[in-house]
Amino acid sequence: MATAARHAAAPAPRRHPEAWAEAPVYAYRAPRTRRKAAQRSRLMRTFVVFAACLTVLAVGRVALSFAVVQKTLQTESVVREQRRLSAKNDELREEVARLSSTVRISNIAESELGLVYASHLSYPDPVKSRAGTKVASTR
Repeated sequence: MATAARHAAAPAPRRHPEAWAEAPVYAYRAPRTRRKAAQRSRLMRTFVVFAACLTVLAVGRVALSFAVVQKTLQTESVVREQRRLSAKNDELREEVARLSSTVRISNIAESELGLVYASHLSYPDPVKSRAGTKVASTR
């Protein structure tokens, strides 16, 4: 018992800082290091997934904007073509109206075809036949 009392009363030997560098790594530090590494790995994985999703969204937004601009240009082109065709239809209607006027037709008939207005009009009698006999009327 005297030896135990003497060891208990004696102060613990002091270690120098050089001795700390050679101190063994205790097992309880490894799980904490692994836990931190796992957290860092999880954080990095989350960041990479977030960055990838953000990149996909940005590329999608740019592609959508490009598609909208292309469709707008195509729509404007179709509207211009529609206006051009509408103006062409109006011109063609005017030309049809001009060409089908009765004054023009009568001028062509007189000058190019040699037709003249009739001086005496006679209408055939529907009651008489060609041979001059009367046809019975049906009533």
